[in-house]
Amino acid sequence: MHRASSSPLLRGCLSAFRSAWVLLLVAMGSLSVRAQNVLAAGAAGPVVELPKFVVTDSRELAPPEAWRYAEIPGFEILTNASDKATRRLIKDFEQFKEALALVWPIPNRSGVPTSLILCGRGGKFDAFVPSGKTSADRALASLFLKNKEQTAIIIDLQSSTLNILATDTTNDAATGTDSSYISVDHDKQLYREYVHFLLSTSEPRLPAWLEEGMAQIIMAMKVDPKYIVFGKLEDPNTISAQAGAVAAMNALMAADDPDGIQIAGAPAEDRDFNAALQRRALVPFPKFFAVTSDSPEAINPLGNNVWAKQSYAFVHMCLYGRGKRYQKAFGTFLTRLGKEPVSEELFKECFKMDYKKMLMELRGYIDFCDYQHQEYVLKGEGLGSGKPLVLRDATQSEVGRIKGEALALAGHHVKAKAELIAPYIRGEREPLLLAALGLYDRAHGDEVRGRTFIEAAAAAKVTRPRLYLELARYRYADALAKPGAGENFSAEQVSAILAPLLIARVQPPSMPEVYEVMTDAWAHSAETPKRDDVLFLIEGVRFFPGRLRMLYQAAVLSSRANMLDVAHAFAEHGVKFAPDPKGKARFEELKASLPPLPPSALDAAAAAKAAGPAPKR
Repeated sequence: MHRASSSPLLRGCLSAFRSAWVLLLVAMGSLSVRAQNVLAAGAAGPVVELPKFVVTDSRELAPPEAWRYAEIPGFEILTNASDKATRRLIKDFEQFKEALALVWPIPNRSGVPTSLILCGRGGKFDAFVPSGKTSADRALASLFLKNKEQTAIIIDLQSSTLNILATDTTNDAATGTDSSYISVDHDKQLYREYVHFLLSTSEPRLPAWLEEGMAQIIMAMKVDPKYIVFGKLEDPNTISAQAGAVAAMNALMAADDPDGIQIAGAPAEDRDFNAALQRRALVPFPKFFAVTSDSPEAINPLGNNVWAKQSYAFVHMCLYGRGKRYQKAFGTFLTRLGKEPVSEELFKECFKMDYKKMLMELRGYIDFCDYQHQEYVLKGEGLGSGKPLVLRDATQSEVGRIKGEALALAGHHVKAKAELIAPYIRGEREPLLLAALGLYDRAHGDEVRGRTFIEAAAAAKVTRPRLYLELARYRYADALAKPGAGENFSAEQVSAILAPLLIARVQPPSMPEVYEVMTDAWAHSAETPKRDDVLFLIEGVRFFPGRLRMLYQAAVLSSRANMLDVAHAFAEHGVKFAPDPKGKARFEELKASLPPLPPSALDAAAAAKAAGPAPKR
């Protein structure tokens, strides 16, 4: 099978965009042993009595809804479309995922299953659209919603066309299209949101223009069980059969009567950038780069969205166009964006031209595309068809939890709470529902009831890392309010805090807050952490080296545990990467206060530096 030469380049750029500093962990086996000891010490807890709700008004309960439920790796599917439509979409989606993993593997670091909600009837899609994110000249047929732990993809399967405000109808009659309507390819919209989901797991999150540009390239991938075409653009002069027939009819009618009535055309299609940006003014780069992932331009991809298609054009040109002359500069640009804000000066240093000149270059590329795409011939059995999707009626607990948490991600908190609480009032006690209720109440200020739900869900051992993080925060607050060893935490209090954190630590996705609470607990401990305890802190710094407050505390605790080589390494990293003089000075003071390294440690550090980076595992 032929593979694209550009894929390793961009994967390397994306990896460099995230922090590349990694500490070598030792004695990994002791981490597991230590975790088991702490869990045994802090896991026990009292029996939890759940809250009681009294319904005083029938309006408090949303009427039950009929949805279907299914699971595929990494996804919980909630659908009210027909089984046939759902199975067809998911079958195509599974084949797309398999093809993408072959030609451009993007790691999926998410742990909590993503909610995939397919709205097939009843106008259910509109309820999930975030307020203030729509536009008259753009359209929505899909949504990607996200917070630090959760993600949801919602697809509008009910709408095959969408109405928009047409800003330019000049060529409608000649091309046989009606620009006030746009057709929807549900498969492509799902692929687009899936790519956004994969890229959004980057820490820090990638720029919106890069996410959108890659999403547009990947969603246009042509997939066949034996054949994959990647990065190829459509002929900008291509029109649908329906549009061609209408255009021919209008031409005949105009020949007989130039002022006569014209037939309404076919809905406009979502075109590649070389067609969509013809005769369109481009977005100036300062405004282009300023768009964020929650901006209306990034959320509304269909219709008159010049920014989305310009993202497509810019990324495509840098990866595939102009004889790949911009690939190296593009990689440097992405790497530096991981460490510093975007600016025209940075852009000029990377691309050797200013914004204005690059905009002219991009305009030329859009009008006269010269590029190389990739084609893949699959050997053997090719892409598998997969097992048939198993659908069943969704429980009310599943409906309330999945819809409620998606509505919360969209910012519709009143509707979210109504969806979440309805199945509980009806008697549902599924642990995942209790977890969702507890986290929602915790996030919205109901600390007492939130803790009750969280403790009940934790006792049921649900897989939900943030649940255990919040339980640890509750226990940390308890210890702060009433320290068990003078002004410091007792060993029992530290163990109680660490127990849920060690559960959260092994449940993806990894969260920096888990290690931050861990370091805070040890910073308040009356006892000095042992070497095995510090190994957890080293792990946290390894995963999240940009969390400088945690880094500072970990350096101090490493010194207290007599792990001076680690303490010095942490302090040096802080001096190098602190973003301001005050932060650098703080780490310099810390380094000066540390006991000097013994000669053996200095010799080992020098040998490691001379040997270069450790090989990848």
